[in-house]
Amino acid sequence: MTVENAHPSEGELNAHKGRTAASVAARRSGVPRNSTRVVLALPGAHRYPFEAGTVADVVRRAAVLGDFLSPTSDVDSWIYTSRAHRLPVLRLPDAARWIADWGVLPPEALLTQDAVPANLLARESDRYGLFGTEDAAAAVEGIAAGLPEDGVPVLVLFFFWGLHSEGPALADQLDAASGRRVFWQFLGDTGAGSSVLDDLDALRSRAPHIQNVSLYRGWESMAETPEYLFHRAVLKPFARWRKSLARVRP
Repeated sequence: MTVENAHPSEGELNAHKGRTAASVAARRSGVPRNSTRVVLALPGAHRYPFEAGTVADVVRRAAVLGDFLSPTSDVDSWIYTSRAHRLPVLRLPDAARWIADWGVLPPEALLTQDAVPANLLARESDRYGLFGTEDAAAAVEGIAAGLPEDGVPVLVLFFFWGLHSEGPALADQLDAASGRRVFWQFLGDTGAGSSVLDDLDALRSRAPHIQNVSLYRGWESMAETPEYLFHRAVLKPFARWRKSLARVRP
């Protein structure tokens, strides 16, 4: 998906791309089908990943995982700025429409006459505080509070773009959620200059009791990462954590 063609139609988005790779990666990782709630968190402080199709690619991959892992095939979806805002549920059969509504933005028009009609995301920009302050700690807190307490393991795909988290707030929220059946998989293009990379690395050594947090370290560009390698990299740490839950279950 390119900037020039930021709004996909049903025919342009291959919703089935990656399904085989996701199922193979899940089976090899030991994650059973229909066993996990999948949650997607998208960063709302930057236009570029929406304009460039980066968010659309992440959404598609999340929908593929949800189609295999979730008992309902639903992916609970959020967008975060100064706090987390719930978006409509994402499902693979409707992924193209969902992306057109919530996962892309056209480049800002130079002239009014060149403006592309606003999609749902653009119309809600003020309500969601898009392209303003970003608070990852508040996002983690809000998403955690919105998860049902039904015992189903949760995989949160927390996509970031140039994420900066000052002070201990993010680590404190991850610490608070460390005893829950939710796994926080942070992922983003590491070339975006994000200080959260160092923070999450430090968290591993300073707070070893926090086992339910991982940082995706794939190719420099996520969009260029082969489907199987992406799904394997996301699922392996989640699978290890999920197995640890079974060992401590009374």
